[in-house]
This record gives sequence, C-alpha cells and structure tokens, in this order.
Amino acid sequence: MTDNAPTNQRVVYNPFTGHNVVQTPGRMSRREGAAACPFCADITDGRWPAGSETWLRPNDFPAMKPPVGECYVLLYARDHNVPFYDLDAQQVTRVVELWRTAYKELSAKYACVMTFENAGAEIGQTQRHPHGQTYGVSFLPPVIETELHFAREHMRQTGGCLYCKILREEMAGPRLVFQGENWMGFIPEWAKYPFETHMYPRAHIASIGEIPDDSVVSAELAGALLRIIRGYNTVYEAPMPYMLALHQYTDAAYHFHIELLPVGRAPNKLKFAASSEAAFGLWLNDSQPELKAAELRKAIAAAL
Repeated sequence: MTDNAPTNQRVVYNPFTGHNVVQTPGRMSRREGAAACPFCADITDGRWPAGSETWLRPNDFPAMKPPVGECYVLLYARDHNVPFYDLDAQQVTRVVELWRTAYKELSAKYACVMTFENAGAEIGQTQRHPHGQTYGVSFLPPVIETELHFAREHMRQTGGCLYCKILREEMAGPRLVFQGENWMGFIPEWAKYPFETHMYPRAHIASIGEIPDDSVVSAELAGALLRIIRGYNTVYEAPMPYMLALHQYTDAAYHFHIELLPVGRAPNKLKFAASSEAAFGLWLNDSQPELKAAELRKAIAAAL
C-alpha cells in the first residue's frame, strides 16, 4: 500500500450527537480523475493477481489506518470500460463473492465492515474503472449502531427479528420490486430517496460472510442487482448515479441487507441532500414509495 495518508489521523467525538468524525488531512492530495488509470496500471505492471478477475486491493489513499481501520478498493473487473450495470451475471456473482471475502478478512480484525460503491461523478466517483470500496472500522458507524439498537430492542420485546417482520409485511405488497427464492427487494415506506431499494435475504443471516461458497444465493443476488440498477437507468434515461451499501454486523438480532440509494428522482433530475437533510437530519421525499415501486417494476421489465 502506498503510504500517502499521514499518521496523524484523529478520531474526534462529537459530544452533542455521540458520533465520531475521522480526520485524515493527507487525503486532500489524493488523485481524482487521473489521466492514467491506476488500476489498469496494476494489470500492466503485474500487480493484479494473475488469473483473478476481481481483486481486494489496498487503497493508496486510505481514509483510515490501523488501529482505527483499514481501507481497500474492490476491483470488479479487469476491463476499464465496463460499469457495474454492463457486467454480466457471472461477473457480478464474482463481485458478490469478493464482498464476502472482504467481510471475512476484515471482520476478524474490526468491529464493523463497511462495504459500498459510489457510482457516478455526481456523488463522488473519481475513477471510472469498475470498483467499490470496503473499510474495516474499529467502532460502529452511527447508522449501524442505530439499526442494531432497534433490532435488539425488538428481539428483546418479541423474541423475533425486526427485519424478518418487515419481510413478511412486504411480501407481494405494493412496494415490492424483486422477489426471488432467496432475496426480496422493495422500496421501504420510509425511503429517503424516491427509488431507494432495500434487498433482504429471506434467510436470517447477519452478514454476507454467512452466504455459502459458490452459492445460488450469490448468483440470485447478482441477477437482482443488475435488474434493479438497469431499471434505474431506464427511469433516468441515462446511467443513474447511486450509492450501494452492505449493512452487516455479527449479532443474533441483526439481519444483513443491502441498501441501494439512487439519487435520480426523474429523467435528468437529482435528489440532493440539502439543508433539511444534511443540517437537520430531516429527510424530505417528494414521492410515494408505492408509486415509485410501480414505476421501477415497469422500468425493470422494459430493461430485460
């Protein structure tokens, strides 16, 4: 790993919210939109492992360093010019398996594993080569901490899983956008973005690490993600910028799920996290999940 980030990183506690902020000043100088792709250079220079289509690559400009955390780039494919939505199902299945490998490696050392993708320059994608990222973090990020609190409280009160309860309520409901043998996808009633989609495994598992090797579960997830993201592009009439995040934590009350946060609200129109959302934490959604789910189902069918 290139030692570009300084050793003077700080974790600063906010006494008003109880949350941490990680300060890593050296990342200000990281490359953005460099003319030469660093990941293609890995292939040319022989650093990309031979025979591997994907790679868990150390991040040259890590947001965190041990003992606070570790950062890696998840390289999805060797081809520079193929975005996620143009990968085939087999390639995306390999991506899912890469997510699983990353979780197993980092969860052995850190409290939480944040695996995610930023797709689109509008939300910060600085390298075009198809990739995501994963961070091993020594403390729980606020969203995971909050989800875990309510999941544990529900289990304490009812003896059951809160996420499994939501799954049962959404089955065949108006917000459903994908239903398979192993996965369900829906726009939640509490969605922040108009086309925000949550993917839940039907089985009660806490992390992607619990998916079996070479599993049909991985293949079904890969196919579902491709269908949904291609559906976003149909709605947006162009590649829709999105964030993808794996929510996972090893706890009996927690239920692994994937959140897709597309920032498009209509063709060539974006949903911004503006003052209400960023400054006050009050999200405003100018749509109804039931209507957007129907629109997305139609777009998914048209994209097949």
